[in-house]
Amino acid sequence: GNLFETVAKIAHQLKLNNVGYEAKHLCFLEYKYLRQHLKVREINFLKTEDIIETVRAIKTKKEIASIREAVDITVQGLAFVEEIFDERFSEKQLSLEIEKFIKFKGDIDCAFPPIVAFGKNASMPHHIPSDERIGRDKIFLTDFGAKRYGYCADLTRVFFLSKMPIYIKKIYAAVKGAADLAIKKIKPGIKANELDRYARDYIHKKGFGKYFCHGLGHGVGLEVHEKPFLNSRNEEILHENMVVTIEPAVYVPDKCGIRLESMVLIKSGGAEVLDGVFHR
Repeated sequence: GNLFETVAKIAHQLKLNNVGYEAKHLCFLEYKYLRQHLKVREINFLKTEDIIETVRAIKTKKEIASIREAVDITVQGLAFVEEIFDERFSEKQLSLEIEKFIKFKGDIDCAFPPIVAFGKNASMPHHIPSDERIGRDKIFLTDFGAKRYGYCADLTRVFFLSKMPIYIKKIYAAVKGAADLAIKKIKPGIKANELDRYARDYIHKKGFGKYFCHGLGHGVGLEVHEKPFLNSRNEEILHENMVVTIEPAVYVPDKCGIRLESMVLIKSGGAEVLDGVFHR
């Protein structure tokens, strides 16, 4: 209530004719409350969308430095997974170990709850870690990110505990090839949907197109999912100093899921992969 009363007071003092509100973040009850306090009929309410988010999409040097630190901590977390993993772990246990590690190294909050998916569970993009143990499955997926000074990271890797079956090897090669191609194509001025199409067409040509069911990636900053969104519908142009994920994937229901995700800084000459190499 105090916030809206302050807005109303300022509007009256400045004799404003227009008051803007962010449509994505102002619920109807708050909007109604605001109108009640702004009783002057001459005031027009102007709906806005993504003004701040659009400004935030292009990062400053200080923001990029914080994101680099968050990515570095997350890469350390991936090495930590390799170091501590035991087949007796459940998904939930490994997720909690990851969470403790990245909270200790970074901010007190994670960018999002760590995803750990064993075997066929990896075919669900947003699988919630369970008490299931890896058992005879020799593949698992991890997706997590640290925060540093409020800025997020987001990386996904797939771990193999034995030799990859031929079918999995084909899927992995298709996903990695799509990611490598998309990273090579990144440059200021390219459209988000054009970049998505390069990766999607590559996976389709490899025979797995119907199993790539989400966008190629998204911006990362103060939120782990923010503008720009790299998908088939978004014609937004990408600019220098945007930070985005590149995360093509193939999800075969009830069988397996392969997603490889890196974070990329868009530079004047192309792309810098912030996690160093796409896959160790």
